[in-house]
Amino acid sequence: MNLPTRLRKNPSIRSLVRETSLNTDDLIYPLFIIEGEGLKEEIPSMPGQYRYSVDRLEEELGKIVASGIRSVLLFGIPENKDEVASPAFIEDGVVQKAVKRIKELYPDLYVITDVCLCEYKSDGHCCFFNESGGIDRKRTLETLSNTALSHARAGAD
Repeated sequence: MNLPTRLRKNPSIRSLVRETSLNTDDLIYPLFIIEGEGLKEEIPSMPGQYRYSVDRLEEELGKIVASGIRSVLLFGIPENKDEVASPAFIEDGVVQKAVKRIKELYPDLYVITDVCLCEYKSDGHCCFFNESGGIDRKRTLETLSNTALSHARAGAD
């Protein structure tokens, strides 16, 4: 028979000595944003998670805010990709439009963006490669910087 230790015997002592507490202030809700209109598509590999077009974000944001969650993390899924990852940093990119819309609706919602290139490059890589096959750090960092700057200009926190 396993008896609880003295520091676990009741809720009062457990709350007094616990090292970690978790509440909705600690949560960040992921949102997957796609191009188009009127779209809400379930993500097959993530049951209960959806891809939303910018015009459908409002319904989900209302639920998120009502639940007490105050931060979201945006993952953009562009309609088109290219060799230079331009959909990641263009002014009217999918993430940039989503950030602007979220800030219109909920200015106090903390908006974090995924600054990665793999979803925007036609080869699916997060970086650029030089002629010898190594990573072209300068080009990669410049593109990542341009992406982060475009997200910030759109209103991302």
